[in-house]
Amino acid sequence: MNILNGAKALIYIQKESTVFKSALISAFVLSALAVPAFAECSGSEEAATGKAISAAAATAVSKAVAIEGKQMVNLSMCETAPGGIYAEFKFNFLGADGLYWVEGNARMQGANLSEIKLKKMSPNLADATAKAGIKLAAK
Repeated sequence: MNILNGAKALIYIQKESTVFKSALISAFVLSALAVPAFAECSGSEEAATGKAISAAAATAVSKAVAIEGKQMVNLSMCETAPGGIYAEFKFNFLGADGLYWVEGNARMQGANLSEIKLKKMSPNLADATAKAGIKLAAK
């Protein structure tokens, strides 16, 4: 009687294991075949997005600090989606008192920048905006 119950339990465990393996394999296959909603930007898309962000960010920060030197945009993320391009960036520039920076995100639709949000800025840029009485970064 004990051997029979043990055999039934072993068969039950094997059936459960097979069902689990099948479910796991099915999930893996589906995830491998799924098309991602976002894809990385191409080199030309990154360049166009970077130029648009640089121009818009320079316009925004120049209300508080005069840009007196080089400017640089670093895209930490650039992805294409059906609605356009989404990018996260850091914009660095030289002003009279040294290096300033601002971080944010932007959306492109076609060749146009449709939205830019400045999220975080360097302490010296934060001081300059406070002195100028303007608000650049959203929290």
